Amino acid sequence: MNRVVYRTEYYAVEENGQKEIVVIDRIPDSAAVVAVHQGCLLLVCQHREAVNEVTWELPGGTVKPGEERTLAVKRELEEEAGVQCKDLSYLGSAYPMASLANRNVYFYFTDDLKVSGSRESNQEEDEDVRAVWVPLRDVYRKIKEGGRMDAMVGHGLLLSKLHGFLAID
Repeated sequence: MNRVVYRTEYYAVEENGQKEIVVIDRIPDSAAVVAVHQGCLLLVCQHREAVNEVTWELPGGTVKPGEERTLAVKRELEEEAGVQCKDLSYLGSAYPMASLANRNVYFYFTDDLKVSGSRESNQEEDEDVRAVWVPLRDVYRKIKEGGRMDAMVGHGLLLSKLHGFLAID
């Protein structure tokens, strides 16, 4: 049995028998979206305390208990970037860090976008998120060169390619 080191409404930090720290996400499902418009990928930039850097990430976040994943990803897209979408295509799911946490991310793709302009009013108070449109070629280059980017960006792009939504040139 693991020893609980810290617990909140959302997370439990535990130490296992091998003295390894494990994060148990008490709401483990999240959703992220690969949103593309005119050759650019929508990314969100925010400071992440664990790496003490501003990271580039796909828009997304926690799927609340009982919430449909597609509604969650649409909500997060509007909250973080002020962008709405109609159609979403499911790409697959993955554990981004199975060795440390039980978080499961469901990936979606959309190129059916409308800027709503409502980001400021919908963003949660504790979020300091900036949305940016980055040319796909720049994102691919940054990944290839080992740029500091959230790994889910690469995974989402690979799934988009495998499903035929994107070409990697």
